[in-house]
Amino acid sequence: MKINPRRFEHLLLELIDENPLACQGVLSILQIEYTDRVPTLAVSLEAPPRLLVNLDFLATHATREIHIKSVLLHEFLHVLLNHTEQFTQMDRATNIALDAIINHIIHRLQGADYSEFFRLYYKDQRGYASLLRPEPQRSITPSDNLHTLHRDLLGGLVVVDDLLDLSQRIRREQPGQTGAGTQLGGGKIFLGNHEDNRGKGPAAKRAQAALQETLQSSNGHGIYRSPKTRGLGADPYPQRCAAKDENLVRWEHSTWKILQALCTTDPQTTLKETVDQSILLPVLNTRDRRAFFKTIWNPLIPEVSWSISRDKPLGTTVVYFDVSGSMQAEMQALVELLRRLIRYIRKPLWAFSDRVAPAVIRDGVLETSTSGGTSINSVLAHFADSAPDRAVVITDGYIEPCDTALLNRLRNKTLQAIVSRAGSTGPLDRAGIPCYQLAPYPADRVLNQGAST
Repeated sequence: MKINPRRFEHLLLELIDENPLACQGVLSILQIEYTDRVPTLAVSLEAPPRLLVNLDFLATHATREIHIKSVLLHEFLHVLLNHTEQFTQMDRATNIALDAIINHIIHRLQGADYSEFFRLYYKDQRGYASLLRPEPQRSITPSDNLHTLHRDLLGGLVVVDDLLDLSQRIRREQPGQTGAGTQLGGGKIFLGNHEDNRGKGPAAKRAQAALQETLQSSNGHGIYRSPKTRGLGADPYPQRCAAKDENLVRWEHSTWKILQALCTTDPQTTLKETVDQSILLPVLNTRDRRAFFKTIWNPLIPEVSWSISRDKPLGTTVVYFDVSGSMQAEMQALVELLRRLIRYIRKPLWAFSDRVAPAVIRDGVLETSTSGGTSINSVLAHFADSAPDRAVVITDGYIEPCDTALLNRLRNKTLQAIVSRAGSTGPLDRAGIPCYQLAPYPADRVLNQGAST
């Protein structure tokens, strides 16, 4: 796959927005450095925290965009799990155990599309190295010595808590895996941080804060057997929900693509807002007193915190969300996807039933006031009277005919619609409003539905 810095950075930002495994806090603070000094990817947590990327490796082995996201998630888990915590030396057996657990975490929590890269990249590995590829359809006979390990990794019975035991077992039963280095059979190498590429100094404060934020926002199920003992802060949820249903993963991915295409900020917009940004420079100022005092004993000027202002585009797309009862099936899942795109959406977010009312997403729940029914003409009238010229309506399509006079008032504006799979596009098609219909929502998922009224 052709990959250049611009395309890589686009995929990284997309992954940060999607925020699988609560990766946003860590990945969003890293400065990208393209280099051949690392064989794949690595993270240096010293100031400034850096993501080291070997683009040649990705261009050679990644054939889909989701493969690059898989490698990024793999690297994120290396950092989150602090793989040097239990080991003074990372031999080949330990590297296999660590990566086998990481790759299966990604498979269980993100689905088969995300783990496809590991199956392709490690397809020729044999023995215990075959544990590096999650194989949900693998044909294993009871006499296969690896049968139990493959099964338990897939089922989440072997997790990070078992890393030491797994590495000792590999070391004992396959002595050829006891040497140092990152090389595997067939010229393949381990992914991510397996060598000391993270520097020898202390982690930057920003990196420490980002890791702490991740621990507080994640519940760790599917990663640790006892997440609370690892400092993870989010409320636990039933273990049976840890592994995402394959159909749900596909639905989220296809829906995300539609939402992202319709809601992403127009780069040509003239609407701007001024935001403060903190940067580090080797130039003293009077505000960062700690850095100033450090120069008294340190002959080198340290990195000094500076605050600068910059303009960024305002969200230009207005979103109208149908909160009538017939949208209950997909509502909570759509709200979660909208939350990830909130910085691209013009505030306030609007909800509608038979009238339009402001809405807010708080603690993952859409809060608004509704009065029942569904009226698309209330949306058309509201959009016609407002300043923005781009809007997206999310609805099931069971609406009254669109008022011709209102449609004429919107002639110079862009209005598009997202319709649930069980919904009807007929009224919108007849009104000439472009529609994007969602994939079928998995019927066996049990979600907390609805809006707080």
